[in-house]
Amino acid sequence: MPRPLRAMPRLPAALLLLASAACSAAQGAQQEDYYLRIWPEKPVVKYGDSMVLNCSSNCVNIGLETSLQTVAAGTGPTWKAFNLTSVTEWEPKPLCFATCGGTEPKYQRITTTVYRAPERVVLDPLPEVEVGKEYNVTCRVFNVAPIRNLTVTLYQGERRLYVETFEDHRNPEAGSVVVTSNSITAQQNDHGEEVTCRAVLDLRPEGPFLEMDSLSKSLETVVFPMDPYLQTLGSVEINTSMPVECEVSGLFPVQKAAFQLFFAGERLNSSNHISGHKVSAQAQVTSISAGEHQLICIVSLGPVTKTAESTVNVYSLPKPTLHIDHPQIPVNTNVSVMCRSDGSKSPGVVMRISDTKEILLSGDGPSLQYSLTAQEEDNGRQFMCKVELKVDGHSVVKETAANLTVFYAPQMSDSSCPDKLTWKDGSEETFICSASGNPPPTVECRKDEVSYNIGIQQQVTKEHGGIYHCNATNAYGFDLTSLTSLES
Repeated sequence: MPRPLRAMPRLPAALLLLASAACSAAQGAQQEDYYLRIWPEKPVVKYGDSMVLNCSSNCVNIGLETSLQTVAAGTGPTWKAFNLTSVTEWEPKPLCFATCGGTEPKYQRITTTVYRAPERVVLDPLPEVEVGKEYNVTCRVFNVAPIRNLTVTLYQGERRLYVETFEDHRNPEAGSVVVTSNSITAQQNDHGEEVTCRAVLDLRPEGPFLEMDSLSKSLETVVFPMDPYLQTLGSVEINTSMPVECEVSGLFPVQKAAFQLFFAGERLNSSNHISGHKVSAQAQVTSISAGEHQLICIVSLGPVTKTAESTVNVYSLPKPTLHIDHPQIPVNTNVSVMCRSDGSKSPGVVMRISDTKEILLSGDGPSLQYSLTAQEEDNGRQFMCKVELKVDGHSVVKETAANLTVFYAPQMSDSSCPDKLTWKDGSEETFICSASGNPPPTVECRKDEVSYNIGIQQQVTKEHGGIYHCNATNAYGFDLTSLTSLES
């Protein structure tokens, strides 16, 4: 007969727990011997370039999981290498895996830094700035990644103006940044200094250290402390030329000052003259219209523009004309003297007719007429026509003149032809007898039908005694007189 089965003695519960713990400990110790590593641990690669990752493990079925295109780059008992042929993702995170002891696969993921060197570093145009004023410098860095590793520094010469970093920038993709400095106060000795922007992409220690500088730009500062000063006359006659000068002092750089001169809304052609820190613009002004016109000088130096203005009174005062209706007339003829001022005149013109002694007539109309009956004393009389205008507190006068000729018959008087002459025998004497009249008369003196030379010195003899008959004649008549010559 077969033996009956014997029941095995039951183990105590405490022993079962100890065995279970020992088994678990042994299993844990076995799992700790498994490893999975990826190299490089912190890969850095240029966008679009290839990269090799090495996955190593003492497990089986080593592989790499990524969305990037890969090819095998080598294998060994405990490792596999994978070539990511073109890294075109920003911050890819490839995953290495392996199967260890028939358990769930082990995993290890790494983050890849993908970089792009700055495409361009560009300084914005620097403003021309007035000394003492504030300005900013702006730099633009284009198409760079990762921006968190970027440092942008602005330099003036060797001096750092401003530094900006981007540690808090989290977007891994390439982008552009704009960096603007704090406000900078311009100094005169800053003029001509070179300003540069430097972009540094620092990927150390795993990656490269990349620098790129912008093209430098020169800083231009200006000094413009004083307003321009206009030098010109306060008034000018229409259709005449007047010099104009606009001057300004204390400029820097003086050669860059730009002038604009305007008169009555029209720009003037001007020429500049530099002397030290002083510069002036000179021009000629001619106006064809009367009235008050503005003379404007605009001076620009960099961002600073200053203006000076002056009012010029352009007046019109045509020269008058004087007309004597009968400038050559016989005595006792009526004469008219006409004074005219033709053309446009400024308000306030006063017209006068005068002779050399007094004002004969005045008025503010366009013409004046003075009438007289010509007398002998009017012969050679000068008449003047004057126009006068008050301009800026002083008088402007224009005048013209004409003479009147009066014709009249000869007249002899005791003073011009005395009725008695007393001569001494043997003396040298001059026979004098003249007459007034216009035209000047011809005077002839005769004694016993013999004509004597008048005005010529001669020796007196007894034959000179007696009565002389003198006759003065011209085209307008004659006059007769007699004189007696006596010997003493």
